[in-house]
Amino acid sequence: MASDDGIEQAWARMIQLLFSRRNTFLAMARELGLTPPQTHALMTLSDGPARMGSMADAMVCDASYITSIVDRLEELGLAERQPSTTDRRVKEVALTEAGRRAVARLHRAMFEPPATLRQLSARDRNDLVRIAQRLVPDDPGLPRFDVR
Repeated sequence: MASDDGIEQAWARMIQLLFSRRNTFLAMARELGLTPPQTHALMTLSDGPARMGSMADAMVCDASYITSIVDRLEELGLAERQPSTTDRRVKEVALTEAGRRAVARLHRAMFEPPATLRQLSARDRNDLVRIAQRLVPDDPGLPRFDVR
């Protein structure tokens, strides 16, 4: 059902914009030798060490699958298992220095604004920020992406 108000066209353009960044992000992940689930796990660790069970919950997958993902991250030197600081019976997964560098590269690939946004006038950019804030209000149930 087409609408005369242009909402569908605006939404389609926003999706195109997001997919263009997604493709850049996935190309960077491939360059690092990572699959999308491995990339997701790596990005999950950017907030600090995590238990494998917590990672499985965050990724909505089975704990045995996380084991294979962490194995691969260790093979690549991006993460390491370490004893928990709060419970010595538990292992946590933490980024290595190489993992922190990889996360920084992935973050830039995903969050670097496209050149077309930078070409907007200051007024258009301000309008876009104001509209985006109305479209996606702060919601503690949604992931927050900090602009670094």
